[in-house]
Amino acid sequence: MKICIVARNIPDDGKGNFEFDQAMALKKYGHQVCVISMDLRSIRRKRKFGISHCIFDGIDLYRCSFPIGAVGTDPMNYAGSRLFRMVYEKAKKEVGPFDIINTHFLEISAMVAIALKNHLNEKTPLIVTEHSSLVNKSKDEIDKKTQKNAKLAYSSADCVIAVSESLQKKISDNFNVKCQVVYNVFDGTLFSRTYREKKVCDGEIFTFVSAGNLTENKRMGLLVEAFATAFPEKTCMLYIFGDGPERENLRRQIENCGMCDSIVLCGKKSRSELAEFYKKADAFVLLSKNETFGVAYIEAMACGLPVIASYSGGPESFINDENGIIVDDDICKAAAAMNFIKDNISAYNSESIAAYANRICS
Repeated sequence: MKICIVARNIPDDGKGNFEFDQAMALKKYGHQVCVISMDLRSIRRKRKFGISHCIFDGIDLYRCSFPIGAVGTDPMNYAGSRLFRMVYEKAKKEVGPFDIINTHFLEISAMVAIALKNHLNEKTPLIVTEHSSLVNKSKDEIDKKTQKNAKLAYSSADCVIAVSESLQKKISDNFNVKCQVVYNVFDGTLFSRTYREKKVCDGEIFTFVSAGNLTENKRMGLLVEAFATAFPEKTCMLYIFGDGPERENLRRQIENCGMCDSIVLCGKKSRSELAEFYKKADAFVLLSKNETFGVAYIEAMACGLPVIASYSGGPESFINDENGIIVDDDICKAAAAMNFIKDNISAYNSESIAAYANRICS
């Protein structure tokens, strides 16, 4: 099958992008895959503008990069649909015709739907894969821009895919759309279990790890406070990987609660660096407010780590008593969960946790 995946900006190394992970998985199954990367970020994001083509890891990659930035829904859809038409016609001429077009994320899907319907008269089946937290709310909380794009994209699709059961229900309830569930995948060549005969040796400090953008949604501040509550003495370590607007606030918070020797802000690292650290850690914790799926948990589980999450949507689909704990939005309950994991780490089977992650998401 010849598949055209339409994605957000693809990083130069192809890593850390749900769409390209799925493209690689499809390629490994024997399909011919072409990826169109729509990079419409503002001019402040320095990169080469225009349309370009390369072959990356055996996949035809077309980059469409133009500095549009933050504009209204209609101007963005108009510009984005015209740009997509240009790059799609080039890809179709050089690689296509395609058997399936698969878009990811709401804004991209809306642009593609407009181009296919109004300009290209394209009959190729359109599959919309939704990851966006913009639709992972009750309908009265979704802004008009998002509602307009959702109705446009979903009504134009031959099939809609949600990345978790919770997102599936939200889409169904809010837009009366029947959709299937396909979990996100992870890179099993990076995230894999390394056998450790004993997770924590006598006298060794128990190590928690967290990873995510340092934003309000990831609630790293809540994690810092819960960790400080659970371990006021230096009996455990917490390493936080990621960067973002909350970094300085977190640094001050760690200082103010006297946890500089126990909590380390590691900054943004490559996925290979993160995977190597997971193999040395004992447990993973991330207390996000909203997750449409939660690949970070799956990557940690693939390395054999038990995980702690808050009730946020996606993690409820795959975290259970055998691989972790899900807690309410409560500092004391999060602290208790970390203490429980530490005190009962021998009850968690690292090999089983990794096998489960591979079974559902590899």
